[in-house]
Amino acid sequence: MKFLLSDRFSKRALNFYNSFVNLLVILTVPIIIFTLIMAVGIILYDLRLFTAHVVEGELRVEHEEAFKLLIKNILNFFVLIELFRVFLDVIEYKRIRKRQMLEAGIVFVVREIVIAMFDHRFEYTDLIGYAVLLIALGVTYVLMERSWFEYVKFMRYRPGEKELDSAIKKVYKSMKIKKSDQ
Repeated sequence: MKFLLSDRFSKRALNFYNSFVNLLVILTVPIIIFTLIMAVGIILYDLRLFTAHVVEGELRVEHEEAFKLLIKNILNFFVLIELFRVFLDVIEYKRIRKRQMLEAGIVFVVREIVIAMFDHRFEYTDLIGYAVLLIALGVTYVLMERSWFEYVKFMRYRPGEKELDSAIKKVYKSMKIKKSDQ
């Protein structure tokens, strides 16, 4: 049991884990690229169907269905792009960024709203649910961005000489120490 706590075992386990993750990335990236290429192909095919309905002047019902299918596939493509961005961040930083997960969630919720709107299947409960979800995701996103900007501003802040002198004087005053007593 003592070997589990050793430094050598920890290094080997970490190396094995990193090798395993790198192998998964090597296997997954081509699949994701193939999926994106197929999604573009499906969108182009749907666009061809939509334009064929418009040019040939076929029935309006088929035209509307082709348009709905085109919109659904374009929105699916946006969701795939957001998920691909999250995956690339996992590869690059070895962690999941909350901000990008929120962005993917917002895109997915908006996709669902647009699809429900085109299918004319909105009920007031759906509307309230989507609104609450979007507000929650939006508020979380804004708060995360605001805290990030404050962190960056704090990390880049370098006080000048005058600011340092005035801060030191305030500390001395609060401690009731004169500069000559130093």
